[in-house]
Amino acid sequence: MARDASGTVREQLLDAYVAILIDEGERAATVQAVAQRGGVSKGGLLYHFGSKSALEAGLIERFRELGAADVDALRGADDIVATFLRTSVAADSSLDRATVALVRIAQSPAGAAARAALQRLDDEYVAAIAERLGDEELALTVVLLADGVYFRSALGAVEPTRAGEEIELLVRVARRLGA
Repeated sequence: MARDASGTVREQLLDAYVAILIDEGERAATVQAVAQRGGVSKGGLLYHFGSKSALEAGLIERFRELGAADVDALRGADDIVATFLRTSVAADSSLDRATVALVRIAQSPAGAAARAALQRLDDEYVAAIAERLGDEELALTVVLLADGVYFRSALGAVEPTRAGEEIELLVRVARRLGA
C-alpha cells in the first residue's frame, strides 16, 4: 500500500479497521478483512500489527491521542461549558470515528479495554470541566447533556437546522444550573 497524504501504512490500516468496525461491526473486522480493506497482504498487516489484539491496542492509542487533544482544546476554551456542548455534535471527525469504532468493540464480551478507554476519556472531560466550574457533579451533568447531544445527532434524531437551537437551549439550562 502506497503512503499518501493521510499518513503511514500503519495509520491507513487503522483507518481500514475503523471503517470495518463502523460499517460492518466487530465480528467482520478480521485480520484478513482489515488487510484487504487496507490494501496490503495479511502478512503486511501482521508486520505492522502482530494480531487483532494489536490492532485494537493501536486504535485505543489513537483514540487516547485524539481525546487528549480534544480535552486540551477544551481546557483552552473561554466558555468551557458552551464549547463542550456545541462541539458534542457527531461530525464524522477522526475522534468521532474512533469513538464509534471503540463502542463497537466495547459491545463485545472481550471489549473491556475499549470500555476502559471510553470511560477514561469521559472522566477526563468531567475533570476538565470540574476544574473550571469547581463542581464535579455539575461537570458530570454537563457531560451527560453533551452525551445526549452526541447521541441524538449521531442517530439523526434532530434535524440539523434544529440542532443548534437545542444546543443553545442546553447552554441556557446549564447556565441556570450554575455552569
